[in-house]
Amino acid sequence: MKEKEYKIIFFDWSMTLSKSLFWSQLADKKHPRHHWHDNIISYVFKKNDSMVKDWMTGHIDMEFVAKSISQEFGYSKDLVLSDLIESSKGMKLVDRRIIKMINTIRERGTKCVIATDNMDTFIKYTRPSLCLDKYFDDFLVSYNMGIMKFNVTDSQIPFFDDYLQQEKVKYEDVLLIDDSCDTSGVYNKLGFDILQILNSADFVEKLTKIAFTF
Repeated sequence: MKEKEYKIIFFDWSMTLSKSLFWSQLADKKHPRHHWHDNIISYVFKKNDSMVKDWMTGHIDMEFVAKSISQEFGYSKDLVLSDLIESSKGMKLVDRRIIKMINTIRERGTKCVIATDNMDTFIKYTRPSLCLDKYFDDFLVSYNMGIMKFNVTDSQIPFFDDYLQQEKVKYEDVLLIDDSCDTSGVYNKLGFDILQILNSADFVEKLTKIAFTF
């Protein structure tokens, strides 16, 4: 990462800003539907990778996923959906100190934007429940955009291109903070910096340097 002032810093959500998971409350052994947890997580996230991608790019929605789970296991669709919504509303930041750091970054004129490969649940429930509009300038969500962050061409990063054009900002003026990396090499070739974080502690340490050093 270059030590410079960026015009926009993009923040990944899952496993970066938050480690909260869907249907997480069902992992509690005291929960009346605890026995659903492993089946749901395995079915959605281990056995149906294509369904997850379709969900993240807006080709299907939470209702479709809940119905699929219901048909697979005979669980109540309404309960599967309500449990999903509950977990989406209950998501938390990995560290509350992040808010202070982001405020500091924004105060000096750098926009802070959540850029996430995510579902309709984030838009409808997580964002309003956590009052994220108070802390971030904008949101880029794959569900709305129909494409994910690392779907790139040799010379373009479609997930970000329209927004950067709207903001009149170039690739070299922005930073993405993410737990994932670009294996294609396109981001690096185009001068779009990615700060990959290893874990929550690493994220807080690196964000502290950005907020209070530059």
